[in-house]
Amino acid sequence: MKTDKKQLGNQKRIIQQKIDLFAKLNEPMPPSGWLKAIRGSLGLTIRQLAERVGVGHGSIAQLEKREPKKKVTLESLENAARAMDCKVVYAIVPIESGSTLDDIMKSKALEAAGLILKDVAHTMRLEKQGTSEKQIQKEIERVAKELIESNDPRIWEIKNKKLKVKTNVKI
Repeated sequence: MKTDKKQLGNQKRIIQQKIDLFAKLNEPMPPSGWLKAIRGSLGLTIRQLAERVGVGHGSIAQLEKREPKKKVTLESLENAARAMDCKVVYAIVPIESGSTLDDIMKSKALEAAGLILKDVAHTMRLEKQGTSEKQIQKEIERVAKELIESNDPRIWEIKNKKLKVKTNVKI
């Protein structure tokens, strides 16, 4: 089953808009965790929050200890947040500030294209059919564009470094 490129493009555009909103937040978690910081700011005791969540106070104390260590479930965090008339805001955003999904795809595609063409360029040099670095870079960019346009899964196989050349590559 082929992926509809127009639908995929629309989905990527919508997701990118949401990512852009979240990426602007980029606030680190308070050292004590968000749960304890918000609870304290609202003036709620652990016992009061536990009662509102419907659990024992020890559960809330453990939740507050585990959150800064990132050892909590979203469900438990959401239950506690709701009990304080708050909500959990959750997103996955690019690591590099200002980076987009397209930037990530291009970076991965260039890396994959470089690996795909590495052996071909090496063989050509050995056969004294050498190509300039500029020509190689241009070909890497062409193959990367092809990988992106075809949504080639090899883009994400670069860690394996065993990419198979499916493309008819001409350098």
